[in-house]
Amino acid sequence: MISRRAVRLTLSVVGFVALWWVSTYVFFNPKLVPPPNEVAATLWQLGINGEMWEHVWASLRRVGIGYVLGSASGIAIGTIIGLYRIADELLEPPLQFVRNITPVAIVPLAIHAFGLDEASKYFIVWYGTIIPVIFNTAMGVSSTPPIRIRAAMCLGATQRDIFFRIVIPSAWPFTLTGLRIALGFAFMGVVAAEMIAAESGVGFLIMQSRNMFLPAQMFAGLFMLGVIGMCTDRFFHFVLNRMMHAHMLMLTADIGADT
Repeated sequence: MISRRAVRLTLSVVGFVALWWVSTYVFFNPKLVPPPNEVAATLWQLGINGEMWEHVWASLRRVGIGYVLGSASGIAIGTIIGLYRIADELLEPPLQFVRNITPVAIVPLAIHAFGLDEASKYFIVWYGTIIPVIFNTAMGVSSTPPIRIRAAMCLGATQRDIFFRIVIPSAWPFTLTGLRIALGFAFMGVVAAEMIAAESGVGFLIMQSRNMFLPAQMFAGLFMLGVIGMCTDRFFHFVLNRMMHAHMLMLTADIGADT
């Protein structure tokens, strides 16, 4: 029996494609905004000759490296800010200043500092990742309920136990929120960088198609960008749910062993 969720998903996809089809011929020029069937044919051709997968892999590699580096450094800095008031007072003003500078705006600076090589793309993704991770992690660490810490201290917990068994689990939901937000900024930054200074990647494909007046290919790149973002977000959600479940089981086992 087909579930309601599957029916709603099908209706959503069909409705989107139908709206796109109608808009192409009613509101836009089909030569500028190609219909779905033309974009699908272009996608198939790009997939068959392998060009699309080369661009997708280039973008995913840049996002992956920059995102991991930005997440690791963001969690570390955010934890320090959340734990120590002096770190918060020293780092909060410059962080508040740079948080309003979007990854897209940082592209010229990255190219000026690192040139047109891969380092500039990694830096842009790192920059787009680290800011939301820092703020969300710091908020989670500083929001740890004091009553939990006092209760753990009364039971003889060490500072190490308090950090790993009280502070980290309390900050975990905030950190996950920051990581998920950062993923969107990472893709935003890498596409902007590829449009300006790259010879591969989905952003490069979109800009090249625009310059060569190939609207179907440009829309194919936009479609792939949306698919990549949706798939990575779903995968991110699935993996973190599994990690959270395993973490809670470990905590339960530790508490049971202590009692």
